[in-house]
Amino acid sequence: MSTEHTAYIETLAHVNCGECDGYWGLSDITKADLSGTEWSCPHCGHSQPIGEFVES
Repeated sequence: MSTEHTAYIETLAHVNCGECDGYWGLSDITKADLSGTEWSCPHCGHSQPIGEFVES
């Protein structure tokens, strides 16, 4: 058994609703997965595609 630590890298997307301004997170997702798909806000149910990607 190894005594070294193991690190797992994941990609997170933080989505802000255009209607209620609530936010939620999606993990292990790519920009291509987000593009062209309608997403429903878990807070208010507003459904729209992602309009803007902000690189951090």
